[in-house]
Amino acid sequence: IMKRIYIIISMLSFMFASCSGFLEEYSQDTAYVRGYEDLDELLLGSVYMPTNAPEHMGYTYGTDGWYYPYIHLMTDEVQENIRSSSSGALWDARERYFGYYTWQQQVGIDALGTSIRKESSDWNRIYKHINIANMILASIDEQSTPKEEDELEVMRIKGEAYFLRGAYYFILVNLYGKPYTKTGAKNDLGVPIKNTEYIEDKVYGRNTVEEVYAQVLADLGEAEKCLEKTVHKSIYRADITATYLLLSRVHLYMQNWEMAESYAKKVLSKQDDLRDLNMMEGIPFFLDTTLPEVIFTMGMGGIRYTISGLPKDLGISDELYALYKDNDLRKSYFVKYNESGGYVEYVKGGAIADFSRTSLSANFLFRTAEAYLNLAEATAYQGKEDDARKALNDLRVKRLSVEQYANSEESGADLIKLIREERERELCLEGHRWFDLRRYMVCEKQPYTKTIRKSYTTFEYVSWTNVPVQTVVYQLEENDAAYTLPIPKEVLEYNTGMKNNERGVRPVVETINY
Repeated sequence: IMKRIYIIISMLSFMFASCSGFLEEYSQDTAYVRGYEDLDELLLGSVYMPTNAPEHMGYTYGTDGWYYPYIHLMTDEVQENIRSSSSGALWDARERYFGYYTWQQQVGIDALGTSIRKESSDWNRIYKHINIANMILASIDEQSTPKEEDELEVMRIKGEAYFLRGAYYFILVNLYGKPYTKTGAKNDLGVPIKNTEYIEDKVYGRNTVEEVYAQVLADLGEAEKCLEKTVHKSIYRADITATYLLLSRVHLYMQNWEMAESYAKKVLSKQDDLRDLNMMEGIPFFLDTTLPEVIFTMGMGGIRYTISGLPKDLGISDELYALYKDNDLRKSYFVKYNESGGYVEYVKGGAIADFSRTSLSANFLFRTAEAYLNLAEATAYQGKEDDARKALNDLRVKRLSVEQYANSEESGADLIKLIREERERELCLEGHRWFDLRRYMVCEKQPYTKTIRKSYTTFEYVSWTNVPVQTVVYQLEENDAAYTLPIPKEVLEYNTGMKNNERGVRPVVETINY
């Protein structure tokens, strides 16, 4: 087995040059793993999402450093700013991700329909992470553990690898599979499951959504067993609390309310800290490494630099901004109206003029706030309204102005609506909203779907000013098939016969000329 692992590691060494110091080449097809420390370095360098950031976030938005950045653009959280100005965005995420932003049948297409960009970057990178996790899991139990601390380190590495593999399958199935339902998951197609550590020359088909979720739960179950006795290394490494939170999220998506509640409580028994926005004096912005509610993060931050609200760019939508009442301190620390510019900035991770990135991810960030919200939602669905209100109020008391604070007293449908709105306010632009909209559509308790409109405006640059010429509007309908992404065209071309997800042609529903 080990010889096979050595060969695979050598064949894939180009994928993890950043950690090349620990694999010594002995021939063209073999490499030697000296111990579990090498596998730990491989795990950190090639299974976790990289956290390095480009020097200038704007011009490199959408390069290989970013993972599924379009997850934010497809939601109702953002809209374009078309007002005339002498300044504006130079990196135009609307254009780079036009097919995603406007839910086109071909997500790689540009606004003119003349060019198709690569669609498989995220698919390929996530499966590469999975493949290397497979290799680590195939090899880790063979490593020497002469001391008890060595055994614990091996268990930690194994647990982190299982956690990451489960997390990646969960991401993939929620991008490319239909939302989980207990009746439909048996037949709905998800993504391929590939858990072998060796390269297979075969055409892959798609496992069902039910099979992929079963794999996610199996991996997270193994992670739970491995990580419960290990020491947490840092917020950039998964631990038992992160595992509990992801299990709570997975069960929430599966509508297993009791299990979602149980794991949310386990999270809060380990870490229940929340930052009180009434006590933000001296703290420059909310999302940073000193935030006591951070459990785990991986991947890049800096989304505020692209979703800036500037002219010819995307910013916070009017709909999202309207959700924050005047007594909500997040209206200053998460989103903020720019008086001089007349638009709303996303300031959760820092001031827009700050070209550096936040050290917390824009789409893979675990915070205790989610555990409170998961607990509130899961208990509300079970009719445990006192528990739901308590979890919700435990969060709200740290977010609303103390002078104007009052506990929530809602019940029934109003309570569920408030919990969902609170989730939208609290977790804005952290990668939750698209997935939440999908699962609300199929929720057995108070199903909800909505129509979302996106505009795409062309500009003419006249006398140092961006002047809008024409705006076209696209619409995502209620229960639209486009809530599920198509399988990347490059994947379909290679895996002959793999079924795609059906999405209709996306017409323009309104045209505005200026």
